[in-house]
Amino acid sequence: MQALFIRCLILSLYLLLLSAGPAIAVDVSTAAEHDHGGETIWTCSMHPQIQLPEPGQCPICFMDLIEVKKESSENLQSLRQVSFDRRARKLAEVEVQAVSRGKAATEIHMVGKIDYDETRVGTITSWVNGRIDKLYVDYTGSRVRRGQAMANVYSPELLTAQAELIQATAEFKRTEQSENEIIRKTASRTLAASREKLRLLGLSEKQLRAIEKQGKPTDHITLTAPLSGIVIQKDVNEGMYVKTGSTIYTLADLSKVWVVLEAYESDLQAISLGQQVRFTVESYPGTAFQGEVAYIDPLVNERSRTVRVRLNVDNKDGKLKPGMFVRAVSSSAVARNPEDAPLLIPVSAPLITGKRALVYVQPPRQPGTYIGREIVLGPRQGSHYQVKSGLKEGELVVTRGNFKIDSAIQLQARPSMMNPYFEESTDSASSYPTLFVSRLNLLNNLFAELSKEVHEQNHDAYDTALKNFNSTLATIDADGLEEEDRLSWQELSMLLGSDIILLREAENDGEVERVYTTLAEHFHQLRLHFSLNDTVAARAGSSELRDKIGRLLNNYLLLEQHLAADNLKGAREEIIALTPLADSLVAALHETGEDLASTLAASVAEDMSKLTSAETLSEIRTVFYQLSQSFIRIVETFGSDGKSPWYIHFCPMANDNKGATWLAPSEEINNPYFGAMMLRCGEVRKQLTQ
Repeated sequence: MQALFIRCLILSLYLLLLSAGPAIAVDVSTAAEHDHGGETIWTCSMHPQIQLPEPGQCPICFMDLIEVKKESSENLQSLRQVSFDRRARKLAEVEVQAVSRGKAATEIHMVGKIDYDETRVGTITSWVNGRIDKLYVDYTGSRVRRGQAMANVYSPELLTAQAELIQATAEFKRTEQSENEIIRKTASRTLAASREKLRLLGLSEKQLRAIEKQGKPTDHITLTAPLSGIVIQKDVNEGMYVKTGSTIYTLADLSKVWVVLEAYESDLQAISLGQQVRFTVESYPGTAFQGEVAYIDPLVNERSRTVRVRLNVDNKDGKLKPGMFVRAVSSSAVARNPEDAPLLIPVSAPLITGKRALVYVQPPRQPGTYIGREIVLGPRQGSHYQVKSGLKEGELVVTRGNFKIDSAIQLQARPSMMNPYFEESTDSASSYPTLFVSRLNLLNNLFAELSKEVHEQNHDAYDTALKNFNSTLATIDADGLEEEDRLSWQELSMLLGSDIILLREAENDGEVERVYTTLAEHFHQLRLHFSLNDTVAARAGSSELRDKIGRLLNNYLLLEQHLAADNLKGAREEIIALTPLADSLVAALHETGEDLASTLAASVAEDMSKLTSAETLSEIRTVFYQLSQSFIRIVETFGSDGKSPWYIHFCPMANDNKGATWLAPSEEINNPYFGAMMLRCGEVRKQLTQ
């Protein structure tokens, strides 16, 4: 934790230097290029929402506040907007590039080696116990054809079996003219059994007829090649004794070979079955070979983070030898219609957080002005990313200097990559246009329906609710709103639009829940700003269930207080007191008979099991985060006893800098993840409806 605190301090100093230096200085002069005017504020580099008119310390983390010039909101196109003068742009080394459509080819480079086609490998084994008297092919690498004699094996077992065949043949001939049908059938069956026995010992039909004709047994058997190919292994020498099943030769047909490649897991999206892949080998420089992707390994090598990809390759001329080193290049197909080609941006343009990404766009004919925009990325194509949503062809995106721009946005206490949320509210919605208010209320109701279907995991109803929410969001127009309200709506609708795309692409219920959590946070910001009622669907469960939830939360709060006080002994004692209450709640959740309740019950039971075995404060805090997530979903779904409100608090630095939430009965921050080190570090995200 000390290392984390030092890292935060270094980041703070870095941002302080940035704010003081000319590299990202916001132009507030009367230069001809821009004239923005502004006021001096004092803010915290770690908590930009803190804005004071004079110097001091941050009330959250107690770091010294830094001085910045806050841009006027006049003529702003976005809340994520900042302007640099010519000198600042040069020092920040800002570069821009136009969004293109399908001009970058996807090339995946892979390495591997040539191997045998396992479906074309065969073995020659001894079918009887015996001695190798003759090897007709006595070295590896020999080329053989199907049916060619390979070895001669002496076997005493053959003598007995052949004698039985000769005797059965003579008996069949003797009784062939017999008038007794039973005798004839018995002789025929005996002959057939004798022939089958020798056939199973490896004799061919031709050899069987020769024995029957000569009436004289042989004590040797000749083994033949089952396929044409190359001898890749010889396991015996002449004079050796072998047992039934012993391998004598291994053959491989090299007219077709495999090329086994190693592909990085990040490149798998550009590789598909049936795809043609070009490759070269060291032995034939300048000569390109081609194979078809026939297999993609379902498992990832955890050490190299690669996946095996197998090609089927024709090798009739025999140039490709097993063991050869291969360099391969896979190219994606280019769209025939240019309009169908995807939008592309350089990989250096987006600031990526999970599946979300932020880019800075330079408006036309406004050099030095940059507007942040959240976009949804598709797969990577070489040195470019596909863009699914958020940009248009020809727009200029920042490809260098975007981190410095984002730092300047942070110091303006506006939405950025590090702090995408903002807390603004208005007193009433009476000044908004009537049509805007009615559609916003409809969107509010549709969000409540969507929330209900997500929690109940009703897939058919969820798809309909998401579609309705999306179509209504698209109809809301910000015309007629005041400047600040227009910018806020533009910011929030952009975030909600990205949430909807990610919800559509979610592959399982767990991913749906994770994306929905972010959408709910964005919608909570919308409710705060536009003073919407927190409409929710009717609570499930009984009042008895909510009473148990309330009692459990009281003990949960005590555990939270011990963690905030760095009190290990008190935390362990509270875990013991919390266990029977959690068991009672788990039973009550199962009794509801609802799938979601059973899922939540299983999560609580698993979390409590981990909590009881945790020994250190660090281990307890790790499980406390998981338990908090379960309790938040329980309160959102079933409510609590209603005796006190509950708030969701958030610390962006907890959970290995991924951020972590917890429940609290008031807006006062007492950070359970860092304790006294950063007790007031955090913010209120949402108040839960009881």
